[in-house]
Amino acid sequence: MKKLILLVLIAFSIQAKAQVTDTTKYVQKEQYCMLLATAKFMSTKVTVSIDFGQETHLLKYVDSRIKDDTGKVVAFNSVIDALNYMASKGWVFVNAYSLTTSGQNVLHYVLKREI
Repeated sequence: MKKLILLVLIAFSIQAKAQVTDTTKYVQKEQYCMLLATAKFMSTKVTVSIDFGQETHLLKYVDSRIKDDTGKVVAFNSVIDALNYMASKGWVFVNAYSLTTSGQNVLHYVLKREI
């Protein structure tokens, strides 16, 4: 009986290992991001941040605003200005939707690019 249980456990562990091995063959061909745009307070400009799916921490602030090559935050005149900037970096528009958070509309733009 002990040999039968051991044999079953070995069979399950081999099957579980095969499933993990299959997922390591995954090859990513596209990269997605979400551009979040909110109106700046008392301004005609917008604040744009990007979500690449990175891990966030509750106790640590992560600045996800778009920065130029020198590390300075890029200010955009409008959402279209931000989308044109992202298009110049190889990103393509996929979808857009709006959510209201704390009484303020937050525009979400899903973008993708080939890797």
